[in-house]
Amino acid sequence: MIKLENKNLYVEISEVGAEIKRVYHLEHDVDYMWNGNPEFWGRTAPVLFPIVGRVVEDTYLVDGKPYSLSQHGFARDLTFKVLSHTEQEVWFELNSTRETLEKYPFDFSLKIGYELQDETITVKWKVDNLNEQVMPFSIGAHPAFSTKLQSDDEFSDYYLHLETNEGVETYLFDRENGLISEEKVELIEKLKLLPLNSELFAEYPTLILEGETGLTLKAYHHDYEVHVAFDGFPYVGIWSPINQKGEIAPFVCIEPWFGLSDTVIDPQEIQNKKGIQLINPRESFLTEYSLTFK
Repeated sequence: MIKLENKNLYVEISEVGAEIKRVYHLEHDVDYMWNGNPEFWGRTAPVLFPIVGRVVEDTYLVDGKPYSLSQHGFARDLTFKVLSHTEQEVWFELNSTRETLEKYPFDFSLKIGYELQDETITVKWKVDNLNEQVMPFSIGAHPAFSTKLQSDDEFSDYYLHLETNEGVETYLFDRENGLISEEKVELIEKLKLLPLNSELFAEYPTLILEGETGLTLKAYHHDYEVHVAFDGFPYVGIWSPINQKGEIAPFVCIEPWFGLSDTVIDPQEIQNKKGIQLINPRESFLTEYSLTFK
């Protein structure tokens, strides 16, 4: 486990998936991340690559040849190499292998950096196209934040504050097949907040917003909060699962994405996929987002 620390935050990051596992605020004595209890979800903050969401029948095409990828791709399950590590910054790298080429026929380098400053973690991504052809891909974040920042908190004690939009309009998500519809529905009009409750996620298992640049998880009765800033990301997903007992998980995921699940009913050429990103030969894609814990 890789550790970062300053006077405000203590952070643990696993080399498997380059995944944040813990963010502990030293002054507040509060753990801000979901703890990974598999009763609801065994992950905490996976990186989604080389797809976000699901491709229809777990299949996509490259020049007519079918390839298989499970939901959210393979990077979250692979061990990254540590390139550098100081007390307040770490860089990881994942490279294509014979095994990844069987699922995704492109040579790549995926570098992920975490920089700790004050109460903020800046997450940096660099995707290098090592091919002599255009490389299609998606990448996304999936961090889960606790909704029990105080021991007696309930899920419905929290809401999300929108930084950009006035109102919430979401794509419709199919719980059964993991695909989305081009159709959108307006949930809230002319308000900059989204109340969280189990009824919302029972009806809309994943909310997918466009045009947002940041969301803040806030509580009605205390001042602890998490701000996720992601200017330039085309989509953000919002998700909290419900277990077999009908109970809402004590966390919510705020997920900045460069990509989406399929919107079609048959496998398609990956370069035609909605939300797909394209990198020219021997070029790179760079972006970053930040997490602030107050």
